[in-house]
Amino acid sequence: MAKKKFSFSEIEIGKNFSSRISTHVDWEPNTNIIEAGDLLIIEIELPGVDKDDVSIVMQGESELIIRGTKHQPRLHEPQVTYYLFEREFGTFYKRIIIDFPLDSAKIETNMKEGVLMIQIPKKKSAKVSVDIK
Repeated sequence: MAKKKFSFSEIEIGKNFSSRISTHVDWEPNTNIIEAGDLLIIEIELPGVDKDDVSIVMQGESELIIRGTKHQPRLHEPQVTYYLFEREFGTFYKRIIIDFPLDSAKIETNMKEGVLMIQIPKKKSAKVSVDIK
């Protein structure tokens, strides 16, 4: 049996957004966030998503936004019956806030076998020695 699809208005009415900004997305990908020494590694499962349909935006030094679309494949038969439909499709959105600064100029990304890997080095901060008077 297929998942019940709710209309956009049914979904939005059921939520209380004080900002009046809709945050509607169809699904949220599974994510691993790993700190390895001076490097932050983010792995996001995106099977069936084309890399051209993914957007990665770094805001400031500690906020990363990943969004995109996974298109639903359609069979070219005029009469198609789905008996089971569990795969997620549509728009996705992931906002990650890290509590230390990252070096956005050195982001590296790779998408292989349905997993998007983002590597961001931590921003090196200068150490300041302060004399006590």
